[in-house]
Amino acid sequence: MSADSNSGNKSFWPVKTALKEKIIVLYDALLTGDQPWLENGHFWDDFFLLKVNAKYLLEELERTYIDKPAVLKPQLNTLFDQCLIFVNSTHRIRLLNAYYTICILIHAISRVNQRNGFGYPALDFLCGSEGVDNKFETLIESVNHTFLIDESFSGSTLLKNAAFDVILTCCTTMLNINENMLMDYMMANVNLFDSITQLLIRSPAIHGYDVCLLLALLLQYHKYDTSNTYIIRFSVFDDEVALTSLAQVIGSSLNEYNKAYDIERTANESSSWWSSLTTFVGSAIQSGGGNRRMKKVDDCLLLTFYEAVHLNRNFISALTHTATNTWTTKGSSLSNNDALPPSLPAFSSASMLVAQDQTDFSNIDDFLASNNLLSVFLEYCSIIQQFSKNEDMCNTTKLCYLILLCITEDEFANATMHDENVTFSVYLHKAPMRHRKRGNEKNLPSRPLAVALLDLMMEFIWSHMMRNFPFDLYTKCIGIIQRILSFQKRTRTRLSYSWRPLWNALISLLKFLQNCESQLTKHRDLFQLASKIINIFNLFITFGDTFLRTPEAYDEVFYETVRCYHVFDNLYAFACRYANNENEFKESALKLMVNLTNIKLITHHFNTKIEAISTSQNNPLTENQVLDIIRNNYDTLALKLHDDLDQYDNYSEKTSEASFFANIVSFISNHQTL
Repeated sequence: MSADSNSGNKSFWPVKTALKEKIIVLYDALLTGDQPWLENGHFWDDFFLLKVNAKYLLEELERTYIDKPAVLKPQLNTLFDQCLIFVNSTHRIRLLNAYYTICILIHAISRVNQRNGFGYPALDFLCGSEGVDNKFETLIESVNHTFLIDESFSGSTLLKNAAFDVILTCCTTMLNINENMLMDYMMANVNLFDSITQLLIRSPAIHGYDVCLLLALLLQYHKYDTSNTYIIRFSVFDDEVALTSLAQVIGSSLNEYNKAYDIERTANESSSWWSSLTTFVGSAIQSGGGNRRMKKVDDCLLLTFYEAVHLNRNFISALTHTATNTWTTKGSSLSNNDALPPSLPAFSSASMLVAQDQTDFSNIDDFLASNNLLSVFLEYCSIIQQFSKNEDMCNTTKLCYLILLCITEDEFANATMHDENVTFSVYLHKAPMRHRKRGNEKNLPSRPLAVALLDLMMEFIWSHMMRNFPFDLYTKCIGIIQRILSFQKRTRTRLSYSWRPLWNALISLLKFLQNCESQLTKHRDLFQLASKIINIFNLFITFGDTFLRTPEAYDEVFYETVRCYHVFDNLYAFACRYANNENEFKESALKLMVNLTNIKLITHHFNTKIEAISTSQNNPLTENQVLDIIRNNYDTLALKLHDDLDQYDNYSEKTSEASFFANIVSFISNHQTL
């Protein structure tokens, strides 16, 4: 046979084609407009038994949406309706695959509608225009039912994870949560709140993160414009067990982060440890593997923590509660005849599942034994604030400080933090600085939490006097100190604390503001910050005898004021220059001058006497001699009585931080969809 005839015969051999999964064949049929269910009455039963191929379906949905939207819409409506039928199925595999498919459908439609928002057009394309309310009511009722399945039920954990995936996908379709129409259906079905709070009680170690994420998102929707039913429910929620479980979920994640940081620090003590720790924190921010959620303490956990202390006064008792109970993580084994797939298969651009990197809450006993949420949180803050030059970490530090602002405005929280019978050993990490040795003392004495909080604020002051001045963080730091002192003054609480280092830190900060005047005044009102600091000194000077532990401590505040008189004199001259000229800071400069009145009187009164005695003795005076002069001349000192030194403007999120929280929610939503 000739070569030509051989080559001609080759055309009769069948061409080899790649084999396709059966589910992909069915996807292709649906997306090309076929209706195989008309000829096969068991089509959908078989369809939802097959393992979902998330990556393929998502890509094909997006491609078909662009190329053949008219063909895709009726098919998508039918598929969504069938999913709603099977979310009520008693067959667990079909139920699971129905949940997974809904996630992909919603995610695909949201991705192609980011510019226009998830409104009526997107909703119509997804599920049609008729009976939409009933459809989502059916979906959410199914999710509620799944959340309440007993943990002993085979496969309950996987089913609940899938149910969370559905709800979280609905909540994170848009970066601007207020443009997400699906949130309206969440608001209309408040039974969801009861379901997730029950999960906190039943299985916090398994589903605690998901509850926090969902709760944080539900509380953000139109929180200022309309009556958010979840805000109302959460603000009066008083289930002590659930609130304590919420505190333990947040605390265990913070504790895990603290331990990981400390292990890294210890392991690199003999090397370039600061570089290693910076690498650790940076990798923690960008971490994308290993556990089910992020290795970093997720912003959603901190956001839930913030909302708890901001909205719910009942949470404060859980905040300072020492946990002693033990949680165990139950397995989710299935029988061989009804095995569930381990998880929704990953797809590259995906996931609405937020399901890759969770903190391991099953080791929560480490947190429960001897810590409470606030003590662990203070240590966490000491780590995070070291890296606030990074924009992401700066935002996290700000969120932490807002939490502390809310805590220090609460009377019960303040009382607990100052209670000498409620003490904890809180290790505060400090940034390396040339002028001090790195401390390594871990066996610290137990002290009231207010002591640790004041030390934390003092450490921030010392370590952040830099050219790229974090003005907003400093304002919140000073505000936290002011609230603690205001509580002490109102209640005449005498905290056992060494105040002199804090006074020195505040004076150094005033000096720094003056030295960097030319750069800092271009962007911020330094006089406003300086006035807050001066009023702290005025509070000590005017009312210190009512809350300082000893008379000697009261003498010391006058001593430090007199010793650093040049700082206050220069500050007064600094304010005069702006007060005597027309500029945008004139009013606040005048206010600072008024606030400095008593300090000017003190420095002039005592310096006159100190100089006279020093001249007569022809020798510089010792500290004890100066203190004696101060004690012996109080009676001739006339001061102006400042009103309302213990008053402050209560924190208001709407007026000051609305855009900040909108950005946090956008970041969380974006992270879930990357």
